[in-house]
Amino acid sequence: MDKINVNDFAAKFAECGNAYEAALFAGAGRLTAAFEGIRLVSNKAVRKKIAAIRAQSAESPAAAGLRRIAFGRNNDAVRLAISEGITPDDIDSADLYGVSEIKCGKGGVTEIKFFDRLKALEALGEYEKQQDSAFNAQSLISAIYGADAFGGGEGENES
Repeated sequence: MDKINVNDFAAKFAECGNAYEAALFAGAGRLTAAFEGIRLVSNKAVRKKIAAIRAQSAESPAAAGLRRIAFGRNNDAVRLAISEGITPDDIDSADLYGVSEIKCGKGGVTEIKFFDRLKALEALGEYEKQQDSAFNAQSLISAIYGADAFGGGEGENES
């Protein structure tokens, strides 16, 4: 049986939302990763860890996806393109997150198109500018009206 690090699983699942990928990252073998991922996601304690990690993360899932496209590896897609005799298991186990399109012909993969990394970086930059603007606006409101301006103060009714 594979030795799976539950903390690594929870962190990766919080990042990508994919139980199979998170289980692989945490130490599961390719043959058992789907089962182990589902088993771990079904565990109440693991779900609590995932929720806690997501609550601590300031990054939105969209920003995480853009970051993954912009900085992720495309090695698995390239391996599929140059391999002969690709099996469904090869495709299932490949990280194809950055792939936008695959064309196949008689001889196998004939073309792979990737998402544009520069566009992903530009979109990520715009998102970060918006986040900075929102943070600056919250800071200004807090400075003017105090820390309780967003309803997080101790003076509220605790019914």
